[in-house]
Amino acid sequence: MKKISCLVVLVCFLFTLSGTAFAWSDRSEGRPREVTSPSLSIWHDRTDEFHVKSTNFRREHVFTGVIQTNGHFYNVDEKNMENGDFVKVDRDHNTIHFRFTGRGIDEINFKVRRGDTLTLDLNKDGRDMPRNEIFIGKNGWHPRDNRFSLR
Repeated sequence: MKKISCLVVLVCFLFTLSGTAFAWSDRSEGRPREVTSPSLSIWHDRTDEFHVKSTNFRREHVFTGVIQTNGHFYNVDEKNMENGDFVKVDRDHNTIHFRFTGRGIDEINFKVRRGDTLTLDLNKDGRDMPRNEIFIGKNGWHPRDNRFSLR
C-alpha cells in the first residue's frame, strides 16, 4: 500500500511539472505557413513554447499587444528586435506588453507555467488588428476578433 501511495504522489508531481503540455487546443498547434502581408502569426509547438511573430515587408507598421495568462510566463525570448521595439513582462509574470515597429520580422517566444488560458488583445497602427491578418496554428485560422483567448 505504501508503494502505491508513493507512486500516486510521484505521478501527480510529474504531471504538475509537465506544465501545460496537455492543456492547449490543437487549433494553436504548429507554425502557420509563411505570410508576406503585414500580419501576426501565433502558434504553440512540441517544446511547449508559444510564438507570436510579426511579418511586415511592405510599408512600416506598428504592431502592439497585450498577452495575459492565468498562469505565469517564463523563458520569454525576443528575436529580431530593433529600435522602438519592446517586450515587457509584468512583475507577476502573467502579462506581456509588446510593440514591434518598422519592417521585417519580430518575434516573442515564451512558455506558460500553471496556466491553461492565453488572452490576446492585438493592434496594428493604433487600431484593432484586422482578424484576417491574424494567423493561428498550422491551419492559420483567424479569430472572431482582435481580442480572443486560447485554451
